[in-house]
Amino acid sequence: MTVCIAASCEDGKYIVTAADRMFTVGPPLNVEFEPPISKIEVMGNTCVAMGAGNSLFVSEIFGAAKLAYNNIAGASVDQIAGAVKAAYTQSRNEKIEEQIINPTLGPDFLVFRSRNGTLPQYLQPQPGIYQQIIVQSNQFNLGVDLIVAGIDSSGSHVYYIGHPGSIVSFDKIGYNAVGSGASHVAIKFSLDCLHPKTPLEDVLLAVYSAKRAAEVAPGVGQETEIKVISSTEIWPVPESLMGVLKAIHHEATKKSKPDSEKIKAKYAELRKNA
Repeated sequence: MTVCIAASCEDGKYIVTAADRMFTVGPPLNVEFEPPISKIEVMGNTCVAMGAGNSLFVSEIFGAAKLAYNNIAGASVDQIAGAVKAAYTQSRNEKIEEQIINPTLGPDFLVFRSRNGTLPQYLQPQPGIYQQIIVQSNQFNLGVDLIVAGIDSSGSHVYYIGHPGSIVSFDKIGYNAVGSGASHVAIKFSLDCLHPKTPLEDVLLAVYSAKRAAEVAPGVGQETEIKVISSTEIWPVPESLMGVLKAIHHEATKKSKPDSEKIKAKYAELRKNA
């Protein structure tokens, strides 16, 4: 119940990422709240990850992924995305074990497994139960959708990782979104004809406007965070530029063509001072 966005622009020179601050925690708490905590997780010098679904599961997956590639000097976006995919699969398998296999079979199976026994061997006399467990395991959905976005020596990359542990590259279209507001973002981007060659200032406005459009979806928070990835850094968009985006977004509802030159000028001013 959230929205997370990544959009490449200027032939992969930049990636604009955005997210709300709504956190969802599943059982036993079952709550949603909007703390001042970033949902754009820094995974490397020029790579981030974002997730929709149970925030505790998302944090667990990102933490495990970081441990997997921390010893790889200058890990590429592909390597980071692969580590996130592996951590997703591991987390899903552990939850299947905890929530389906162990409660169904009980302590006798744990003793049998400790003696190097396997699930098929244990349930050989009971094929019906084995088939039921396999079906439940195949259908088990962790309920988490992830984006890994970054820039490395091979260019800009936007990956999606989701059920049942698959990874998909969105480099061709240059953008993706996850969460309950994802469909609103996709519609807005398609109407804007967004593509990887679009100028940075136009993508900044498009991402901001898409996030605002997604706020009508259930569980999407009102707070907005935007970070711009380049080949050298991850730059958090300050409130001064967010104010310009907000004003132009408001103007765009009243006239056909927004004035993106103001965004371009403000961005250049801030980066020059930095």
